[in-house]
Amino acid sequence: MSHVIPRPTPAHPGAAWGPAYDHLGLPGTLEAPAELRLWAVRRLVQCGRPYGNTPDLADALRLVASELATNAIRHSASGEDGGFLIAALHFPHDCVALRVFDLGPKTSAPTSPAEPPNVLDDPDLHDAEHGRGLALIALHARRYGWTRPPRHRVHSVWVELPVEPTLEAA
Repeated sequence: MSHVIPRPTPAHPGAAWGPAYDHLGLPGTLEAPAELRLWAVRRLVQCGRPYGNTPDLADALRLVASELATNAIRHSASGEDGGFLIAALHFPHDCVALRVFDLGPKTSAPTSPAEPPNVLDDPDLHDAEHGRGLALIALHARRYGWTRPPRHRVHSVWVELPVEPTLEAA
């Protein structure tokens, strides 16, 4: 059985998330993924939403945060000397949204992330040493995508993680 990977969403959800719960700036070093993982999960627990203490959601957020930070360092100018990345975390009622801004492409890199394969069990994906991160993000995401504002070098990659509906006590 194949696991179909959802395609990226072309438009950013914009103001639908509301203001960011918190922002974090990190130097573009190899420590950034671990720092972003810890920060994101701590903020999830502190957010006050009914889904804030959901272990599966925390695990998905950990994975997504790590992949986004790793990709920013590996594939963008954020990983070069003096580079940095910025993360914004949102907690709307129906999802957890994470957006990571980087400094745009390295000179030798493409200007947008490569789209993941159509299915997770694609043989090329299993044998690849790199390129599985966006596919993993896609499998956990309700929606995801990337933006490159006109006339700016800065990129952002964003993801919405679905939350399980919870019943409020009456």
